[in-house]
Amino acid sequence: MLSTPGGATEPAVSVLILGTAEWDSAVATNQHYVTRELAVGAQVTFVESLGLRRPTLRPADLARMVGRVRRAFGASAGPSTRQPARARPANTTIVSPLVVPVHRAPTRPLNRAVLRRATADWLTGDRPRVLWTFTPVTYGLEDTADVVVYHCVDLLARFPGVDPVAVTNGERDLAARPGVVAIATSDAVRDHLASSGFSRIELLENVADSTVFQRGSRPAAERRPAAIFSGNLTTAKLDVALLERVAVTVAELGGELILAGPLAAGGGSFTAELRRLEQLGARHVGLLTPAQLAEVAGSCAVGLVPYALNEYTVGVSPLKCFEYLSSGLAVLSTPLPSVRRVAESNPHVVTAGNDEFADHLGRLLTPVTDEVIAGRIDSAGRHGWGERGQLLRQLLAALLTARRTAAG
Repeated sequence: MLSTPGGATEPAVSVLILGTAEWDSAVATNQHYVTRELAVGAQVTFVESLGLRRPTLRPADLARMVGRVRRAFGASAGPSTRQPARARPANTTIVSPLVVPVHRAPTRPLNRAVLRRATADWLTGDRPRVLWTFTPVTYGLEDTADVVVYHCVDLLARFPGVDPVAVTNGERDLAARPGVVAIATSDAVRDHLASSGFSRIELLENVADSTVFQRGSRPAAERRPAAIFSGNLTTAKLDVALLERVAVTVAELGGELILAGPLAAGGGSFTAELRRLEQLGARHVGLLTPAQLAEVAGSCAVGLVPYALNEYTVGVSPLKCFEYLSSGLAVLSTPLPSVRRVAESNPHVVTAGNDEFADHLGRLLTPVTDEVIAGRIDSAGRHGWGERGQLLRQLLAALLTARRTAAG
């Protein structure tokens, strides 16, 4: 069974996590937090992205490829000059397989061999073995696992640049394997998984590292009429025209639009768009650590989720919604299905179409009391990684128990 902080010193479960990002990627996502939480009671191997999105010749993609080659041969790529290396939890190993980022018939035998060699310790280690994958492209690793969890956080096949055939085939194969448990982070993702043939689906919407953001929250007297967006700056997700109107509206009200995050390597360049927004008065503070982001957000009034509505974002469950609330911010979002669901029971979260967005923004930028800020923080409730980590460990323990019972 899973070990606990006060239990056995040697973890009894070996978990292999297939990620869709690098361990030191600019923005921490579900896969990084899940790794941290499962490592509390298990030995975890995190496998960096297998490259579902085909790389381009953009500088960011080239830098990632060079870093991958260095790590694959045992060298450190070194932390970014803008972002320190992400801490590695105890009981965690990071693996960087040098696979070809094309997952079709000609390259599959090579990639399978490379991946199996990179994960040899897990493949040959003591049981029980758990495959917890954020990608459906698994090259058959599920065949050697005692428990398989497919943690689907996005409609991956709809993301620009991702090979939809590889994703669809992988999901079909996982769904056909008896006993696979799928985790969905939104209703749209859950519906997709059901239509793909998964029989057991757990709906676990995204949560935030709430403790970090609560620490950065400032009292009402120290806040200003600023709106912030934090996350990847990419045309694949953001409604650029709406952001431009937001920049103008905030400036007219004597405030400021703050953009915090990297220019995404994939899903559309954002260089020209950022230049235009800065001309309109927006300020790009770049890539921040979570603690730095919490300090910036904690002095603002409104957190923005200005996503375009398209076939990809309909499945997105922005964890930034709960980061904002934990910072004491009001949340203003375009009508994403997952945010609309939160807004139904949380008066501090507002969804609005483009025509009403500016009016809501003006109202939310007005000063509030410390009691209102405390209410926003409280409304984040159990949407933090402390509670979610405990739930995931309980889920895994139950799956392992059921496996042992079935095996007799």
